[in-house]
Order: sequence, then C-alpha cells, then structure tokens
Amino acid sequence: MFVVWKRPDGFRGAEPKDFKVIDIGGQARLWLHKKDKTWFPFRISGGWQEQEATQRLNILVNLIGKPNSQWIKRLVYEFSHSMSDDGKKFFQETVTWLESLSGALKGDTWEIEIMAHAISDVQKRVLDSKKAFLLKVKSK
Repeated sequence: MFVVWKRPDGFRGAEPKDFKVIDIGGQARLWLHKKDKTWFPFRISGGWQEQEATQRLNILVNLIGKPNSQWIKRLVYEFSHSMSDDGKKFFQETVTWLESLSGALKGDTWEIEIMAHAISDVQKRVLDSKKAFLLKVKSK
C-alpha cells in the first residue's frame, strides 16, 4: 500500500480558483479542492480497500483547520457506519491506521514531507478528539 499526493495541476480540469490553501505542520502548505473532499488531495493505492481508504483519508485531511466539533462529528459518523461496536477499539484502530499511512508515503522528497505534515496534523486532531468522541459513542 502507498499514499501518493495528487498534485493540483490538471486535477479534473480544475483552476486555481477551485482550491484553497492551508498551512500544515507550520512549515508547508497544502492545496485542498473546495468541492472534491473525497478524492483530493491524496490517493491510497495497492490495498484491497483503496477507494474507501482514499476517501476516508481525504475527508479527514479536509477537516484540517476546522473546529473540534466537526472532527468529533466525523469520527462518530465513521464509527456508526463501521462494523465495530466498541468505541475505544474503533478509535485505536483509527490511530493505528493513520500511523501505518505515515510509513507508506511515496513521492518526491518534498511531496513526502507535505503528506507527512498533513497526516501528522490529522493524527493530532483525532487524538485531541478522543475524550469527546468516546463520550459521544458511549451515550448511544
């Protein structure tokens, strides 16, 4: 399995006005498509669930810079649509999955650096949401 960055140039005929730029990791910038939040900016390839994983990662990356409430809402949504019935186990699986992606980055040095910063930011926000997420799913 590999994670690759889909560079914005030529993405589905997009123009610069179709993107917003966010700061990640305090050292890099990432272009996010304003409308396509499931297929951009990254692609996961080589796994049997690559489409699902690509969409999941991109949705989380597109939450960077959003309020904590949106992160919790997304994690609760993912949990409720998963096969898991244990919030703690689901949360740990999510963290482990994100860690595994960090070791599967493929591209030029600067592309890998940008992807690493983005995934690190996602990991941090997911971890910051742990307590509230577990309280939400426990009450259901």
